[in-house]
Amino acid sequence: MVRFVLISVLSVLALPVAQSQAKAAPDEVVNPAGGQAAVSAGSSSSAMVVDITLERKKDGKVEAMAAGHVFATGDIIRLKLVSHYDGFLYVMDQGSSGKFATVFPAMQTGSDNRVKRAKQYLVPAVEDGWFEVGGPAGFDVLYFLLSPTALTPPVLSSFAAPGPVSSLKPRCNDEIFRARGDCTDDSAGPAAVAPGQALPAPLAPLAGSASRDITFTNKSNGTVGVTGESAAPMLYTFRLAHL
Repeated sequence: MVRFVLISVLSVLALPVAQSQAKAAPDEVVNPAGGQAAVSAGSSSSAMVVDITLERKKDGKVEAMAAGHVFATGDIIRLKLVSHYDGFLYVMDQGSSGKFATVFPAMQTGSDNRVKRAKQYLVPAVEDGWFEVGGPAGFDVLYFLLSPTALTPPVLSSFAAPGPVSSLKPRCNDEIFRARGDCTDDSAGPAAVAPGQALPAPLAPLAGSASRDITFTNKSNGTVGVTGESAAPMLYTFRLAHL
């Protein structure tokens, strides 16, 4: 399992760090498989709900990273979310060992997981959001569940048994590596959960019939916008790749 070694002292869970509204103009709309897709009208309740930015701190400087970047052990990173949505956020992590952990909310950081429109949040919600990547090479799969109403978190006993363990390891996109020297895995980053795909045991009761009809928009500076059915719970994943 990938170990996230927290760099700062834990504080309250839902930690707003700014109140600036993010721009909604997309650079590129992508489908769940990662290719380009046309923007569709969709349901009347479909709306941009959050923006996600993956950042790394190196040599005292903070830089936005591509969602598919392959990190190294010891890298210091964080996830920032800008909410366009009033509701509740639940985030669960499945490490490469198959073990699960609740990242948002969590007992250590408080139980307030309400998110509000036009505010930024850190996942996990530590004082400044930074954590160190460690553990065996592979992927951490973060499950994001957004709901307009509060849901009942899974019980602690449901985390006892690990789920299926994947043997997949990140692979650099050769074309991007040759062009820019960046190691990027095309399977990393945000993705929709396929219809009918089984969910991890601790997440299944919580997610229920959450919508999996999600669209991702690549914005500037590595930010990814998430659009879904805002009137109902929405479920998607974010795969963090590391060597």
